[in-house]
Amino acid sequence: MHDHIKSVADIYDFNTRIVAASLGDLSNDDAGRRWREGEGSSISFLLGHLLSSRVGMLKRFGETEDNPYAELFGGSAEPQDVDAYPTITELANGWDEVAARLSSTLAGLSEDQILASAEGFPVSDQTARGALMFMSWHESYHVGQIGLIRTEMGYPSMQASLYKTMGK
Repeated sequence: MHDHIKSVADIYDFNTRIVAASLGDLSNDDAGRRWREGEGSSISFLLGHLLSSRVGMLKRFGETEDNPYAELFGGSAEPQDVDAYPTITELANGWDEVAARLSSTLAGLSEDQILASAEGFPVSDQTARGALMFMSWHESYHVGQIGLIRTEMGYPSMQASLYKTMGK
């Protein structure tokens, strides 16, 4: 992996692990529970949104497959009730699959790909490196929302869930 993105790749890797560790104990109904009096996001929506964002980054680096998450979870999608979404198990499986693809893609990027122009992100670095940095922040923001929702429902914190998978 190129040094230009090692730190950002570490953030993606950490987010991958902490989210994966935090999904196994969720019921589908709890994952789909919408906040703000039934109008806000659910964990299912947030996870699907993160999947859509990750597939979007993969497309930026050359993947040609359609984004299966874009319609339900893309940038302009609004949260819906749980019945509109894949189950939390299906989304968790998607998370694992997309995470592996993202990790492999980031590991294989050349310096030219990393420093290629990537305009339109609200950061000063208008290269692919800047896009990755911004999108890792975006992802981490939503990971925090997932953690907040989990604890509000009485589930263990994401940190506790991660440590449990690590045997601590």
